Amino acid sequence: MAQSKPEWETAYLASVLALNTTMRGCEVKQLRWRDIDFIEKSLAIRRSKTRAGELVIPLNANAYNAILRLREQAQMLFGPDLPRDWYVFPSAEGYSKPDPRKPMSGWRSAWRSLTRAVNCPVCGWLQTPSATCRRAKCGADISKVKSSTSGLRFHDLRHHAITELAESQASDRTVMSIAGHVSQQMLAH
Repeated sequence: MAQSKPEWETAYLASVLALNTTMRGCEVKQLRWRDIDFIEKSLAIRRSKTRAGELVIPLNANAYNAILRLREQAQMLFGPDLPRDWYVFPSAEGYSKPDPRKPMSGWRSAWRSLTRAVNCPVCGWLQTPSATCRRAKCGADISKVKSSTSGLRFHDLRHHAITELAESQASDRTVMSIAGHVSQQMLAH
C-alpha cells in the first residue's frame, strides 16, 4: 500500500527498515549516514530507548535496498557527497527543501493516510474512505470497505519483526541483541 503513492515513499522506506531491523520509530528518525556500514551491510543504533547501549543490526536484502534507495534520494537532493553526520530521514517541515542537518519529526500524516486508504472493490482505485468511489467512471458504494491496514501502528512493525526473528529459531541472545532487549522478561513480553 505504502509503495503505491510517491508521497508515502518516506513512510514506506521507514516501514521496510522497521520490519527488517526491529528498529523503533525514534531510532529510524535518528539514523545518520555515519551509522550505516555499506561494506558490512549493517547499521548501528547509537542511542536506544533502553540501556542496551549501542546496537549493531545486520541488514537483510530488503533493509539494505531501502537504505540504498534513501541514499539515492539524498544524493539527488543534496549531491553525491553526503556528510556522514546528516540524517538519513531529513527534516521536511512544511513544503520547503528537506534539511538533512535535522532529523525528521515524523511521518504521521502519511502513515494515517496510508493506513486508512481503501481500494474500490469494483475498479481497484486507491482512495480515502468515502460513501462512493471517487473515480468518475465508477461511483461504486464503498461505504462498508475497510482498509486492510486499519489500526496498524508504526510500532507494530517492530513487534512483527521481533516475532519473525524469534520464529526463525534465532537464539534468545541473538533476538535480544538485535532488538535491544536488556532482560529475558522483556523478550518474553
